[in-house]
Amino acid sequence: MESTVIISLLGGKKVLGNTENLSTLAELGLPKQSLVFFLRMSQLDEKRVFRYLDVTKRTLDNYKPGERMRLYISDRLIHLAQLYAKGKELFNSLEAFSEWLNLPSIDLNGEKPIDHIHTRNGIDELLIVLGRLEHGVLA
Repeated sequence: MESTVIISLLGGKKVLGNTENLSTLAELGLPKQSLVFFLRMSQLDEKRVFRYLDVTKRTLDNYKPGERMRLYISDRLIHLAQLYAKGKELFNSLEAFSEWLNLPSIDLNGEKPIDHIHTRNGIDELLIVLGRLEHGVLA
């Protein structure tokens, strides 16, 4: 998966500048606009995203629009964007991927994939499931 898709989900060069290295972006801290842009693109529920980022809405509201978020928050947001980039690549659109997220999955014992978006391990599980789907491997 190319970092360009991940970067585009976080606002692209307009929001992030010219840095394309994801580790560097996490270390620098993503600007708050990246989160706003990602929420709009993913159409994920704010509460679910804030729970995964392990931060309150109030804390995020305290960031000014151009202010950079902490490493921890930035790293987790990049990880979430990686999931969405993989889903977009596999399903050819964010809408189709969002639909898949909300349907029970055989690979997850009938659970909805979206319910696994609360820990890094849960997102890693979803990335594995997407890898299986990409290669035609059934549960």
